[in-house]
Amino acid sequence: MKTVRKIFFYLVLALAVLLLSLTASVFLFKDKIIRQFIEEANKSLQTPVRIGQMDVSVFEKFPQISIVLRDVYVEDSHPGQYPLLTASTIAFQLHPLELWRGKYTIRGVQIHNSETNLRIDAKGQNNYTIFKATDDKTAVGGGGVTFELNHVDLKKTRFHYVDLHHHKNMTFTSEVLDASIHSEQNVYSIQAHGQLTTETLDIEGASYLAGKDFTIDSDLRYDDQNRLLTIQPSTLELKRSSFAVQGSYGWKDDNVVDLKVDGQDTDIQTIVSLLPESATRGLEKYQSKGDVYFSSTLKGVIGRHKSPAFSVKFGFDNATIYHPEYRSRIEGATMEGSFASADISDVSGATLVLKNVQGKLNNESFVADFVLQNFSDPEVICHFKGRVDAGSLLDFYPVENITDVSGLLLADVSFQGRVGLLKRRATAQKVSTQGTIELQDIRLKFGAGKIPLDGLRGNLQFSNNDLALSNVSGKLGNSDFLLNGFFKNIITFLLFENQPIGIETDLKSNYIDMNQLLAIGFGQPTGQQEQEYAFSISKNINLNFNCDVKGLAYKRFHATNLKGDLLVKNEMAVSRNITLHTMGGDMMLSGIIDAKNKQAINVVSTCKVNGVYLDSAFYVFENFQQRFIEDKHLRGRAYADVNLEMALKPSLRLFPETLIADIGVAIKGGELNNFEPMQKLNRYVNDQELSHLRFSDIKNDIHIENKTIYIPQMEIRTNVTSLRVSGTHTFDQQIDYRVITPLRLARQRDPEALQAVEEDASGSKLYLKITGTADNYRVQYDTDAVKKKIVSDLKNEVKELKDAFKNKGTQKKKEAELEKDAYFEWDDQP
Repeated sequence: MKTVRKIFFYLVLALAVLLLSLTASVFLFKDKIIRQFIEEANKSLQTPVRIGQMDVSVFEKFPQISIVLRDVYVEDSHPGQYPLLTASTIAFQLHPLELWRGKYTIRGVQIHNSETNLRIDAKGQNNYTIFKATDDKTAVGGGGVTFELNHVDLKKTRFHYVDLHHHKNMTFTSEVLDASIHSEQNVYSIQAHGQLTTETLDIEGASYLAGKDFTIDSDLRYDDQNRLLTIQPSTLELKRSSFAVQGSYGWKDDNVVDLKVDGQDTDIQTIVSLLPESATRGLEKYQSKGDVYFSSTLKGVIGRHKSPAFSVKFGFDNATIYHPEYRSRIEGATMEGSFASADISDVSGATLVLKNVQGKLNNESFVADFVLQNFSDPEVICHFKGRVDAGSLLDFYPVENITDVSGLLLADVSFQGRVGLLKRRATAQKVSTQGTIELQDIRLKFGAGKIPLDGLRGNLQFSNNDLALSNVSGKLGNSDFLLNGFFKNIITFLLFENQPIGIETDLKSNYIDMNQLLAIGFGQPTGQQEQEYAFSISKNINLNFNCDVKGLAYKRFHATNLKGDLLVKNEMAVSRNITLHTMGGDMMLSGIIDAKNKQAINVVSTCKVNGVYLDSAFYVFENFQQRFIEDKHLRGRAYADVNLEMALKPSLRLFPETLIADIGVAIKGGELNNFEPMQKLNRYVNDQELSHLRFSDIKNDIHIENKTIYIPQMEIRTNVTSLRVSGTHTFDQQIDYRVITPLRLARQRDPEALQAVEEDASGSKLYLKITGTADNYRVQYDTDAVKKKIVSDLKNEVKELKDAFKNKGTQKKKEAELEKDAYFEWDDQP
């Protein structure tokens, strides 16, 4: 033990003497060492170097002596003043014995807070030729200062490399990086270990691995004369995965790369992080457990008009794929995938293969295959078969504005063909889509208003480009439906914009809420008080629709037993013989809606009314936007034939000036109760029952045009008297009514009244007029001269208007008529 203690004592003593000697030497000869270092360095450098402070230390890397430079600025070799290197601290390590001999061989370097800018201009001249030429092939710099770097310590480093000649732009950063460099005849062996971030890696305009944070353990060989970087087997660690990298990259004449990367202990998250963000947005948080593999090669010339070939094999076996924030996961997942492109910058000719894809999504099994060739004109072969829990699918990969999903999908679907063939009807059938999807009680809520779609059941069967619906039933909001029919050209319609679709289907429903469906289909209300919709008919919709609806509601309108057909084509809709029961009676409708003009929707319609209650009609149609005669005043049932044409706003509100209507109406069992203008006739008619008039059947032909309702003279036999009424009523509530009543009921005879009396074979008649507005009107005597002219003129005017309307409407309907037999013949699309 004494011997050991002595050895330890002498060893410590020797180290202490060595430390004291070196410290004393440095203190005594510091100025000389600095002066000689600067002199020797200047022999090697040919660009300016500025240093804020310079010192010599024995403590930086004992037992070596360190020459420490602070606030360093090294000028590059290009004309002008541009920095090659800036650093807060650079420390050079030299062997003490070599230093005493005057030999400045740098064995190590420490660089902190540095930024390096290497640049090659468009002529191929670099900016880092900062050492003078020398015959010493073993030295990096030549002259008095030489480099034999066994250790390079980099902290907080930023490195830029720009090659304008070969179109490269690279930026790397590192917090901590250790390296050793050995040189022999302009060939450098570099071993490095530490952290490296690829901020930018652009070659010939293509971006690679941007923003990736690696841990590296590399073995590089750089041949400066031949401009060749060889990557000996090295390791890159990204997140929890590692990649074995080897290959070469040369740029003496052309940029030539030959690189191979094999994934080791990789996972889904790592592989996704290597791909462009635009292609993986939304996938970056997905994780995996199990055997995931990845192997890729990059080989060829990188140039302005050339790019290397790229291929990758990837997949997993018995893996679990999940999102940590979602409940669903795919278990027992297996897939063999590959991607190959002869030109990495142009994937138009690439091939993507996913085969033997299988797994269980929340214990529901599925299998699939997928092949895609030629990304510019894709040819696809795919097949999917499985039982999918819809809720689990949306839990695994949520879709915006779709929530509360449940139910099952049983799918066995395949697709094969060139997708571009679907763009033309003549070639679409060359693409094969086959298979079925069975819907089992699908439930979900969609949209900002969370509209519920409940109990969706039925079968979907694909046949090439068409889809057949068999007993597809469900409930959309408040409306239920049962559909059977065909969707023609459905695949093309779903894949491409501005493509037509043909729909032939039968609809059965117990109840349809049109208020809600219009809000879903044409947008939410735009007004604060009234619901406004932007109604339109797509030019791509071709519809042959038969309906059988037991109940329908729209605002105040309610109908039952609605049956009929609807044809839609070329932004027009045609309906023939829609029948329904509403307002206590029956109606039969036919009409044409022309929505080509986006600002005005033209409507031509005929309607037959059978027994509709007058008060109900006035209530449902909100008293036709007037207050003169309202639903509270009327009783009775109407029988009418209506022909009309009009233009509607996109909100389905009328342009009043466009309404033209010809109405042949009969009213049975009519009553007029508490109608103020009639009550004011008590001055002229000696009867107290004017507030409750019951009249026998009346008939008339009413015409509407120029925002005016024309009422030809009609006779009304009431429980009080027999009246003849005619006149006009404008949409802005200007009224001009003429009333003829028997003189025997007149209360008084004054001189003015005598001028409004006419004698004929049936007796004396008193002529009255009601003029003004609906809110402010007067009842007056009518004179003989005025009364005769108005009656005859009004009859002639109404007849002329009716004849003109009939001719115009007939022509309009002929022009808009659609031929049902050729209904689904649409032109080929480009």
